[in-house]
Amino acid sequence: MEPEWQEITNWPLVDTQGLTSERRRGFQKNLRIAAGVLEGRTMRMVAEDLGVSPSKVSILMNRCLGGADDHPPALTRGLIPYRQIKIPIRNSSLATLTQPVGGRCAFGHLLATVPNLEAHLTEQIRLAVRRSRRGQNLSPKALHAQFISHLESQGWPRDAYPFTSVSRGYESVRRFLRRTKTDFLMPRESKRVIGARKAPVCAFQEIQIDEALVDCKGAAAVVLHNRMKPIRLGRISVLLARDVGTGCYLASTIAPTVHPCAADILALLEQLIQPWEPLNLTTPGLTYVATAGFPSALGEACCRPAFGIIRLDNALSHLSHQVRRMVCEHLGATCNFGLPKTPTARALVEQAFRRLNIDIHRFPSTTGSHPADTLREPSKLQKEPPFISLRALEESISVLLTEHNHRPLGNQGGVTPMEQIAYQMANHLTPLRSGFLGPGLKPFERMRSATVRKGSTAGRPRINFEGCQYEGAALNSAALVGQKVNIVLDIRDIRYLDVTTIEGTPLGTVKAPGPWLRFAHSVSLRKRINQMVRRGFLSRRDPLGGYFNYTMAHRHLPKEALTMVTLSGQIDEVNKEPAAPYGARESVVREAPEVNAALKRLSDWSPHMARARKK
Repeated sequence: MEPEWQEITNWPLVDTQGLTSERRRGFQKNLRIAAGVLEGRTMRMVAEDLGVSPSKVSILMNRCLGGADDHPPALTRGLIPYRQIKIPIRNSSLATLTQPVGGRCAFGHLLATVPNLEAHLTEQIRLAVRRSRRGQNLSPKALHAQFISHLESQGWPRDAYPFTSVSRGYESVRRFLRRTKTDFLMPRESKRVIGARKAPVCAFQEIQIDEALVDCKGAAAVVLHNRMKPIRLGRISVLLARDVGTGCYLASTIAPTVHPCAADILALLEQLIQPWEPLNLTTPGLTYVATAGFPSALGEACCRPAFGIIRLDNALSHLSHQVRRMVCEHLGATCNFGLPKTPTARALVEQAFRRLNIDIHRFPSTTGSHPADTLREPSKLQKEPPFISLRALEESISVLLTEHNHRPLGNQGGVTPMEQIAYQMANHLTPLRSGFLGPGLKPFERMRSATVRKGSTAGRPRINFEGCQYEGAALNSAALVGQKVNIVLDIRDIRYLDVTTIEGTPLGTVKAPGPWLRFAHSVSLRKRINQMVRRGFLSRRDPLGGYFNYTMAHRHLPKEALTMVTLSGQIDEVNKEPAAPYGARESVVREAPEVNAALKRLSDWSPHMARARKK
C-alpha cells in the first residue's frame, strides 16, 4: 500500500542523542533487523545473522508497519525499545474484593464506562480555569470528592475499583486534573482565518455604514397659547455612508433618537439610490458651495451603481431581515458585519465622525468626554434651552459633509472625492444595477395575512391590524367574509393598507378609523400609543391627538420634546390625505371633454375644508 516505505532511507530520522546508551544499542540492532527484512531476505535468515528468534523479527516488523488502516504506521518510532506505540486500554475486568487484580488503565476504563464521568470532571476543571462564577478553586482533593460523588450517584458497585483500593484513585484524579488544566491553559488559534485585505480603489466597491450619537443637544420652538417658547431636546444620531475607494460621503440622515432602528438604516440605504436634494438653509452664515452635494446629485447613472460590499457592525438594527433584504435584493450588494468589537475594520467612517465632532463640539451644549470634562455644559446653562436649534444643527451637519466631498484629499492625489467619482463614472467600466427590480415588495413594505371579519347582524367587513379595524370598498364582498387575505403596508405610514387575495389578486385599499388618519404614523408609534391606551394614559377616542398632547405636557423632558418635534414635522408635511399612496383613489376615465374640464377646475378635498367649515 505504501511502496515508498520499501526503502529504509525513506523512513523518518530519529535523533538517538536523547536515548540512553542501552536504548541506543537496542535501536541500532532493531534498525539492522528492519533493513535486512526490507532488502528481501527472509525473517529466518535475518534472525540467524543477528542472533534473535524469528518471532521477534515478526513482532518488530508488525510494530513498525502494522496498525489500523486510518492511522499512519509507527516506522522508526517502533524500533525504539520500550517506546509506547498504541494507546493503552484495559481488556480485563476491574478488581473486586473477591478477585484482586492489577490497576493498570483502571481510571481510563472508568472514564470510558461510567456515563458522563469524563464530561463532568472536565466541566469542573473548565469552570475553574475560566474563573466562572459557577466554578470553584479546584484542588486535587476537591476534584477527587467530585469523582467519588459522581460514582455513587451512578450506582457504581461498592465492591469494585476504586472502592477496593486505599487511595480510591486519588493519584489518577490528580494527574487527570493536572493534564486537563494544562490543556485548557494552552493558547488557542482562532477558528476564523482573516487574511490580508487590499483597500479598494474603485468607486462603490466597498461602502462603510455606521451611526454615532451627536453629543450636542439642540433646541426647538413651540407655540403655546399664541406665544413661542423654546424647549430643550434630547440628543440625535447621525447615520453616514462613506465610500472607501474615494473617501466620498454617499449619504447621511438624522435619526431623532439615541438608538436608531432598522427603519433609519433603510432610510439611509434609500438615499444611496435617490437624487440628493439640498436643504433650505435658514441659519445665518451657512451656505453650500457652488457644486456641493452627494454623488447621487451628479446624474441618473450615479443613482444606479452596482455596490460591492457594504460593511456594518453587529448592531441589532443592522442584523434585521429588512436591512439584509434591501442590501442583497434591492441594492445587489453583499452584507459584511465584521467581527464583534472591531471598529477598526470601518476606520474610514469612524474617522468621519471624529472630524465631524470637531465642529459640533464647539457649542456649549456639548456633553464633553466625561462628567468632569471642562468642556461639559455648565449646570447653570442646563436650566435653559441650548443656543443652537435642532434645525441649525441639521443644516450644519449637512454643510460640513457636503463641503468635505469638494475638498482635495492627499491620498487621492489632490483630487476631490466628487471629481474622482465623476471621472470614474465617465471613463471607467463601472457596473450599474438594472432599473427594473421586478415584482416584489419595496424596502419599506411588509406583507401580513389577516382574516376578514363581520358582525352577525350589522357592520361592514373589516380587518383587524395593530389594534384598529380597517374598512374599505375592497372588502365589501360576501365571499371574503371569514377568508384569509394578504395586506401590504408601509412601516412608515400605516393609515392605508393594500389588500390582495391569497393568490395575489389585488382587491383595493382599506383605511384606518378616522382618529388615526390625522397624520402619518409608523408601526412602532402605533404600538407605543396602544400600550399607553391600555395603561390608561390616553383616551381611545382620539389616541393620536392625545399622544401629541401627552408629549406637549411632558415637553420639559428632552426625550419627549424630541418626539413632539418629530410629530410636528409629520403633521406639517402631511396636512392632507396622501394622493393615493397605494392606489387609495381610483382614476375614472370620462370621454366627455366638458366633464373633464369641469373636474379640473374643482379643487381636491382636504381636511382644511372641514376645519374651515367648523370655524
